[in-house]
Amino acid sequence: MIQLLSHIPPSLKAKIPAIPPATPRNLWLLLTAAVATQNLAAFQSSQDEHITVFAALIWGGALICLEDQLETLDPNPQWPGLIAGAALLSWVIARTSIILHWDGMIFILPLVGCIALALLCEPIKGIGRFRDSLLCLLMLPAFNVVMKLIPDGPLSVLTAHLSGFWLGILGFENIVRNKTVLMPTGGVEVLPACNGVDMIAQVICIAVIFQLAFPLRSFLSRVIVFSLAPVIGLASNTMRIAILALCVANGHGKGSGLFKFFHDDIGSLVFSGIAVFVFGILYMRLLERELPPLPAVFHDQTSHHE
Repeated sequence: MIQLLSHIPPSLKAKIPAIPPATPRNLWLLLTAAVATQNLAAFQSSQDEHITVFAALIWGGALICLEDQLETLDPNPQWPGLIAGAALLSWVIARTSIILHWDGMIFILPLVGCIALALLCEPIKGIGRFRDSLLCLLMLPAFNVVMKLIPDGPLSVLTAHLSGFWLGILGFENIVRNKTVLMPTGGVEVLPACNGVDMIAQVICIAVIFQLAFPLRSFLSRVIVFSLAPVIGLASNTMRIAILALCVANGHGKGSGLFKFFHDDIGSLVFSGIAVFVFGILYMRLLERELPPLPAVFHDQTSHHE
């Protein structure tokens, strides 16, 4: 193997990325990546797709909030923090490894893990630099609490009526009775698992992450963002339910590939992506309004180039 490597052309060697040196900063980042990967693997193996995607968004937001500090990151913990951080992290890793099914503790472990990583990086009084990342990860246990507090019935009824509204706009005859959308040849009932609370939570999560990473200064813009975030999530899910009702009405009921696609598989996640995309466009438009105008020199250079 050594002999083969010695014959690699210099031009090809230049394209092979070098392994980063084992500095305290790089080792801390490697440990952070390992903790996040283990936690997401636990979500993937024990939770449904929407919650797993939600957890991935939370971890991604925590990293985005930390990105500006990566260049100045220089782990230098004190002994009390080092001991406490190592103990907490050992418990998080051990506790995560035994999660095989629904376990409420899985929503708390990322936050505890982030606290442990902060203690392994900074003195106790300096972990405030991780505030935004901790706030992101705090949304996981908050999501679990909200999921239990929001009454399923009213949201399911609202989802059914809005789905019927979309069908009516498209010219499809339908009747909504409580949580059921009925069409002449079939219908669907909106159960708690399909009322869109997870999709609404995802969009609100994105709103919080964007506000932490790319803050809006205008109070009115923040009100618009946090008012429309749940509306966008709800609207996207009701469109999915309307499509499911159309599938059933056209003979593609439960068990068919088309119904399963929009109910259980990638199709469900597609509508989550649409909701996040629409919200992202809204947020960027509001953010652009707060950006200062381009310098006059830049305008002159652009005009000269044209």
